[in-house]
Amino acid sequence: MKTIITATVILAASLFPTAASAQTNPEMEKMTITYRAPLDYALYQYTIELLGHYRSEIQSSIYHQAKHNSHTMAKAFNRSQTQKMTEIAVMPTEKSLSPE
Repeated sequence: MKTIITATVILAASLFPTAASAQTNPEMEKMTITYRAPLDYALYQYTIELLGHYRSEIQSSIYHQAKHNSHTMAKAFNRSQTQKMTEIAVMPTEKSLSPE
């Protein structure tokens, strides 16, 4: 009885890794490694850092330009609203036009 149970456990244990490996994805991730000379690597790093700095400068420039344009539009809008309010205040009323 013990030998049958032991044989069954060994058989099940031997089949388990096969079943587990059959369920995994057969395509593995592939990595390409490129070895560079020290000078090439330094130039590569410098270029990457320079492009990153340039990208951040462009983004901040766009932000500052948009902020400046918004302030300029707001000032122009406020000036036009002030002029309209002055025109409305100066407008003659019917009482001031009546001959009485």
